[in-house]
Amino acid sequence: MARDITRFATGTDRDAPRGTDELDPRALLRALWRRKWVVLGTLTLVTAGGIAFALSETPLYRAESLVRIQSSASTVIELPEIGGVFEADDSTIESEIELLKSRAFAARLVDQLALVEDPEFNTALDPARRPFWKSAAWRDHLPGPVRRYLFGDEVSGGAVNEGDGASARLRTIDNFLDRLDVDQVSRSYVLQIRFSAEDAAKAARITNAVADTYIVDQLEGKYAAGQRATTWLRARVDEMRGQLVEAEQRIVDRRNAGGIAGEGRIDPLQQQIGQINGQLAQAQAARAEAEARFDQVQSLLRSAGGIGSAANVLNSPLLARLREDETELARRLSEVAAVFGPRHPQMVNLKAEIGSIRGKMVEEVERIVQDLANEVDVARARERELRASLAGLEARVQVQEVSSVELRDLEREAASTREIYESFLQRLREVSETQGLQQADAAILSAATVPVDPAWPNKKLIVLLAFGGGLVLGCIAAFVVERWDGDYGFRSAEEVLEAAGVRALALVPDLSRRETRDMTAEEYILKRPQSAFAESLQRVRTSIFLSDRDRTTRTVLVTSSVPVEGKSLISASLARQSARSGLNTLLIDGDLRRPRLHEVMRVSNTGGLADILFGDTLLSDAIRVDEKSGLKFVPAGMASISPPDLFRSDKAKRLLEQAAARFDLIIIDSPPVGAVSDSLILAPQVDKTVYVVRWQETARNVAMAGIRQIEEAGGDLAGVILSRVDVKKHARYGYADSGSYAGYYGKYYQN
Repeated sequence: MARDITRFATGTDRDAPRGTDELDPRALLRALWRRKWVVLGTLTLVTAGGIAFALSETPLYRAESLVRIQSSASTVIELPEIGGVFEADDSTIESEIELLKSRAFAARLVDQLALVEDPEFNTALDPARRPFWKSAAWRDHLPGPVRRYLFGDEVSGGAVNEGDGASARLRTIDNFLDRLDVDQVSRSYVLQIRFSAEDAAKAARITNAVADTYIVDQLEGKYAAGQRATTWLRARVDEMRGQLVEAEQRIVDRRNAGGIAGEGRIDPLQQQIGQINGQLAQAQAARAEAEARFDQVQSLLRSAGGIGSAANVLNSPLLARLREDETELARRLSEVAAVFGPRHPQMVNLKAEIGSIRGKMVEEVERIVQDLANEVDVARARERELRASLAGLEARVQVQEVSSVELRDLEREAASTREIYESFLQRLREVSETQGLQQADAAILSAATVPVDPAWPNKKLIVLLAFGGGLVLGCIAAFVVERWDGDYGFRSAEEVLEAAGVRALALVPDLSRRETRDMTAEEYILKRPQSAFAESLQRVRTSIFLSDRDRTTRTVLVTSSVPVEGKSLISASLARQSARSGLNTLLIDGDLRRPRLHEVMRVSNTGGLADILFGDTLLSDAIRVDEKSGLKFVPAGMASISPPDLFRSDKAKRLLEQAAARFDLIIIDSPPVGAVSDSLILAPQVDKTVYVVRWQETARNVAMAGIRQIEEAGGDLAGVILSRVDVKKHARYGYADSGSYAGYYGKYYQN
C-alpha cells in the first residue's frame, strides 16, 4: 500500500517489478515540490472560495429543546396488530427520530405555524432569497428537453409554477426539514430537537412548537389507537360469542346423535350391558344344569339298570306311581306263581299288567328325556340370544366411544373459544375503563430559549476547513498531474529500472540550437569533448564494456521504439568518441530503409552495407574513414531486396565475424523496433543491444513493448539510454540523478 502511494505520486508504473515496499517520503515531497504551483493555486482558490462563502452566508440562530422518551406505564392491548407496550430502546429512539423528521410531521407544523406565508421558508415570496441555480430566470432560456431533464417539472413553464400553492407548500416543507435537526443525546433516552432560523425568537418558537406538537401527536395517536381498539374488540367479542354458541350447539348435536348421556347422567347402554351380563350368567348356569341332568339321564339309560336306574333319579310323580304299581304287581305275581303255573290265567294277566306298566314307564322316561333335551335347547338358545344382545350393545358402545372422542374435541374447541371470548370481553372492559386515562410516552425536559449568538456560519471553522481542504486537494491535484505527466514517458533511471526492469545506461542531454549554432549535432562530440553530452556517452560506453565481464563486447546494436528519439545521433557520437579514445571503431548504418549516416559524413550512399550483403562489394572496399575523428564507417548502401532477408543471410553473420576480428568496437545504427523487424533480426547476432528512449516523450508502453520484443528475439540488452534530456527541467524533478549535468555537477563540464 505504501509503495503504491509512492508509485502514484511519482508517476511510476504500478505493474512494474517492485523493489522495497517502504514508503519513500522524499519521493512524495519531491513530487509536491515539482508541482508546488498546482498546490498553491488550488490552496488559494479553495481558501478564497471558503472566505467568500463565509462572508456571503446569512446568519442562522439555532434553538434547542430536550425531550425525554419513557416506557408506557400501562398498555391498551397486547395484540401486535393493534398496539403494544412502548419500550424506550434504541430501535424505538430511532423510530421516534425518523417520525420527527418525517414529511408528514413537518407538513403538520408548516400548516400550524403558517410557514407558507413566511418568505424565509417559502422563497417564492421573495425571489432574492432563491439561489441562482434555482431561479427560473435563466432556466427559461434552456432548451425544453434539457430543462425537463435537469429540473423536471420545476420550471416556470411547466405543469407546476413557482407560485402554485401545492408546490410552494412542498418547497416550504423541504426548507423546514433542512433547518430541523433531531438527534439522540449520547446513549440516553433524551432527544435533542434543534431548529435554525434567521430570527432568534422565531427559532425558539418553532423549536418549542416541534416539541409540543410531538407530545400532542402522541396523545392523539393513543386516543385514536384506543378508539380503534374498542371498535375492533367489540367486533371480536360479537364474533367470538357467535362462535361459542355454535360450538356448544355442535356438542349438543353430537351427544344426541351418539346417544351420549350428558354430564352427571348414567349411560343407558352401560346400564343395559350390566343387565344383559347378569341374565347371561343365569342363562349359562341354567344351560349347564340342564345339560348335566340330560347327560346323567342318558348315562343311566345306557347303564345296566336302564330305565329303572333312570327312574330313580327322575323326579316324575307318574313314574313313581308306575314304579309302585310295578312293584305291587311283581309281588302279587310272586304269590300267584307259587300257587299257579305259568299258563294260569292269573299269571298271564299279572304279566300282562306288569308289561303294560313297564311300557308306560318307558314312555314316561322317553318323554322326560325329551323334555330334558328341549330344556337344554331352550337354555342354549337363551344363552345365544343374550350373547347376541350383548354383542350388539358392545358394538353400540364402540360407536359411542368414537362419538365421545369427537365430542371431547368439540368440548375442547368450545372451551378454547370460551376462553378467547372471555379474554376479549375482559380486554374490552379494560379499554373502556382506561380510555380517558392515557398519557404521552414523552415529556419535555427543557424548553427552547432564544439564542444569543448565531450558530451559522462559523467563519473561522469554514476558513480553516477551506484551507485544509484546499491543501489536501492541492496535493491530490499535484499527484494526479504528476501521475498523468509520468504515465507518458520516463524521466529518470530509477523509473526505467522499476517499470521495465532494465537499467538505464545514461541520461543524454538534449543539444539546444544555441549549443549547435556553429556546428552540426554530430560534430558536437568532437568540438565539446568535455561537455555533459560527451560525459553521458562516456558513461554509455563504460556501462556497455562493464555489462559482461566474462567476454569482450565488440558488436553493439543501437535501436529505439520510434523515429526522432536521437538514436542516429547517439550512434554517430558514441562511435566518434570511441575512435577518438583510441579504439579501432567501425560504425555501420543498419537502417537500409531510411539511411542517414552518409548525410552526416557527407559521402555517397553507394557501396555500403546492402552491397556487401548482396555480394557486390567487400567489407574492405565499403569502409570509409571520418577524417575528423579517424572513425571507420560503412554507409547503408542501396538495398534491392528486402532488408530482413539480407540480415537473415549467412553473409550478415560472416560480415559481423569479419568486423569483430578486425575492430575493437562495431556500432550498428539500426531502424526503430516499432517500425520494422530489422533490429529484431540483428539483435541475436550482436554482443549487446542498446535501446534509446526519448526522455519524457516516448510513451512507456511503447518503449516497454520494444524492449520486450528485443528480449523475446534473443537479444542481449545492455540497457536503456534516455535521450534528449531537458537538463534544467530534469533538475527540478528532484530524482536521484537530477544533478548529473546541472546544479552542483555543472562545473565539471564545458558545454
